[in-house]
Amino acid sequence: MKKVIFTMSLIFMMVFTSVTAFAQPANEITVTIDSVKVEFTEDSGLPFIDENSRTLVPFNKALTTYGATVKWNIDSRTATAEKNGIKVEVPIGQNYIIVNGEQKAIDTAAKIVNGRTFLPIKAVMESFGSEVEWDQNLKTVVITTTPVDAKAIFTQANNKSNDWKNYDADIAINLSMPIKDEAGSVQTINMDMKMYMTLFMDPAFKAKVNSSIAMNVGGQEVVQPVMDMYMIADDKAFTAYTGINEGKDELTWTKSTVEDKTLAQLLKYNEETIKADQELNDKYIKDVKYFGKYKDTAGRTLLRMQYTMSGEIYNDLYGEYLKDIPAEAAKDDMTSEMLKVFANGNFGDITYIVYIDEATGQIVKFEMNDLSSIIEAAFEGMSAITKDVPTDELELIKQMKMTMSMEILNINNAKDFEIPKEVLDAPEVIGGNDSAITD
Repeated sequence: MKKVIFTMSLIFMMVFTSVTAFAQPANEITVTIDSVKVEFTEDSGLPFIDENSRTLVPFNKALTTYGATVKWNIDSRTATAEKNGIKVEVPIGQNYIIVNGEQKAIDTAAKIVNGRTFLPIKAVMESFGSEVEWDQNLKTVVITTTPVDAKAIFTQANNKSNDWKNYDADIAINLSMPIKDEAGSVQTINMDMKMYMTLFMDPAFKAKVNSSIAMNVGGQEVVQPVMDMYMIADDKAFTAYTGINEGKDELTWTKSTVEDKTLAQLLKYNEETIKADQELNDKYIKDVKYFGKYKDTAGRTLLRMQYTMSGEIYNDLYGEYLKDIPAEAAKDDMTSEMLKVFANGNFGDITYIVYIDEATGQIVKFEMNDLSSIIEAAFEGMSAITKDVPTDELELIKQMKMTMSMEILNINNAKDFEIPKEVLDAPEVIGGNDSAITD
């Protein structure tokens, strides 16, 4: 996982000064039982979120689909469901339910809306021994009748990733941000960036990135220059080659080298770094949730899971770098300054969505659906360093919304590549050129 996080950090640094489109989730609330969608209609009633931020669903439809026997007592205004010897009574308008005769407090109440009974789904289903999770991004209530050890499944899949010596990654970055035009009016920039990366970690680190960008500013399409990159590392240094399309038929290449053993060590692939990776997982992964099974376009059954990681992992990953980097060597280097931002930033908890192929147990996709905390902390850190971002512009930057997905392909079967001679011969950029180092 450390390799994935570090790779995503590099990608994030490459697009740090870019801006893109943010995908908004649908408003419809979905309920699944063992990964099968419950089909609600206008006649059955549609789920909704009440004033207490709890999901209420049509009682009859949900519980009959679940396999329970349902009854309605008009005199006591109580809905009753029974299954496997468990009886749950749900009185209307009361902040409690009754499970096998025992009253149980809940933080919201069942309601009658348009003649239909709506129940607090989580409290009722958990009373039957099922697990209930809320998938915020898909607006889905995930009900699992047989408990799933989400952390064990994720840990096993993550351990498999320690055996990745090479892979391809298909990356999509979507972002929106308000900016001021020449007249001082605020407009929104939307951008979609597509990136395809080939990454080798063994016997030595090297990466190839091809990117394309589509932008929309105030309703008008704008062509953004294409950027390609190569990255290599050995025991002493990390080198990035950046190619920018400046409206010509070919890319203009520049080279940036950070000669630092600690930074290079972050990209090592050996038993020592794998062990360190596992220790980081144990230390910083705070929660893992199971969100059900989904079929992808290739027909694979994927387990959708969410894990929450403390943003302090960035402080830990780059903290050693800060300790060991010579002050004079890093004084004017923008890459070093960027890494300092990650080492010192307050990123809060970071939530990832991960898809695991049920057949192979391999992680095949990552999603980061809300990078706002990372963006805000990073821009504040860079602003403190550069001291050239006006306060009002910084406030606009903080409103940036960004998502990123990364599909993993060709695990341990990626096509090898050589860095072209004209790229290797690119001029070295000294002192942190923005186009070569901050992108």
